Amino acid sequence: MLKKTFSILLLFSLIFTTVTVQADEVEDRKWEDEIIYSLIVDRFYNGNSENDFEVNMKDINSYNGGDFAGIEKRLDYLRDMGFTVIQLSSIFENEDGGYHGQWITDYYSPEQHFGTMKEFNKLVKAAHDKGIKIILEFPVLPNYSNTDIQDAAKWWVENTEIDGYKIPNVKSRSIEFWKQFIEIMKQENENFYVSAQDKVLSDTDMKALYSAGFDGVSTISLVQPLRDAFSNTNKSAQSLLELTKENSDLSGIQEVFFDNKDTTRFTRDMVESGAFPGSSWKLALTYLYTQPSVPVIFYATEIAVNGGEAPENIPLMNFRTDEELIDFITDLGKVRQEQPALTRGSMDILHEDNGLIAFKRQYESDTVVVVINNTDVDQNFIIPASDLEDEKELRGLLGTDLVRSDNGEYKIFIDREGMEIYKLTDKSGINVWFIIALFAVFGSFILFMYIAWKRGKNRIPE
Repeated sequence: MLKKTFSILLLFSLIFTTVTVQADEVEDRKWEDEIIYSLIVDRFYNGNSENDFEVNMKDINSYNGGDFAGIEKRLDYLRDMGFTVIQLSSIFENEDGGYHGQWITDYYSPEQHFGTMKEFNKLVKAAHDKGIKIILEFPVLPNYSNTDIQDAAKWWVENTEIDGYKIPNVKSRSIEFWKQFIEIMKQENENFYVSAQDKVLSDTDMKALYSAGFDGVSTISLVQPLRDAFSNTNKSAQSLLELTKENSDLSGIQEVFFDNKDTTRFTRDMVESGAFPGSSWKLALTYLYTQPSVPVIFYATEIAVNGGEAPENIPLMNFRTDEELIDFITDLGKVRQEQPALTRGSMDILHEDNGLIAFKRQYESDTVVVVINNTDVDQNFIIPASDLEDEKELRGLLGTDLVRSDNGEYKIFIDREGMEIYKLTDKSGINVWFIIALFAVFGSFILFMYIAWKRGKNRIPE
């Protein structure tokens, strides 16, 4: 009976004390809802040794063996971390030594080191079966005409089920060319995603690209402000917050990243400034996953890989590492996917003080508050209820923190180098039924003890 009594107590505890923040269903998944994982095909995972000719894993300037089969074998790894799109480096046939995909010799054939057309289509289908989209980097080379480029791009849309293109050197052709290019792609697939990227794109450039029909734009302009703000503690993020908010007002999707194949690894900045990469990456990724633009994670970020200029920044992926950062990215991905305010909402800055950041994301009736303490001390600060709503509470989505409005204020406490994503909800109040249940169980336990004592007493011989 004692065991039964404790079972009842546990049951009541689960029923009456478990209060969860419900995930808001994201209807009709759109491109702004995605989380992109960008990888170099040759440097990710070797899944088929039969295409390993001229492979030398000891030479960073040679093919290292990654292929389509390897990516397929790691789809669960990427899906479980919350990635919804995989962006592949150029996969087209290349000159000898073109492991990076930039020395294209034939747009109509996949590079033999990566696999066959059959293996590529198998990868795309397997990804789609797991809810993951595939986009290809499509470099535009000057030894090819406008018609050549358009025909080749159209061929891949017709003969595969890829979901989009990333154009890495978009300024190499005119806006008029891109208008026609995008029209052709959309005629084949109206949901086909076309994203523009170049090393430097001004606001004028980006507006022109959106007007030409590009769905997304990616530029290096936000990279340095992002890295400056999070490479070490106690650094003002005011300019970053303002730039982020300005960019959120643009008419199309913007993709944001900390590093890619054209930059040194962000981990290098942290190491050089004396910061601990594990903590700094968590702070930086919290911001990346909660700001308005689509986050792009370069492969091996989840293991905080270090590296300087290319090719040092694109080593062969190591899957045998500590999983703490991987688990954190998984949690961030889950929160971002479940809260439409983080993918579609407006952004309002609530607080910034030398690394202590708070901002609000709001979509319709859904409100999320992000707090990042990129300082070396614990912090207390107040968010006036007028900036949110009074008589509500902020419930932590990463942890278990709960902050209720008190006299028109939300008093926030956040650990040094800590972070939390809060959902604004109605106050839960006192759980009367739980209190009644506790008394009932406690009373049953007292009764049980009394009966057990009475029976034991009656068994004692006189």
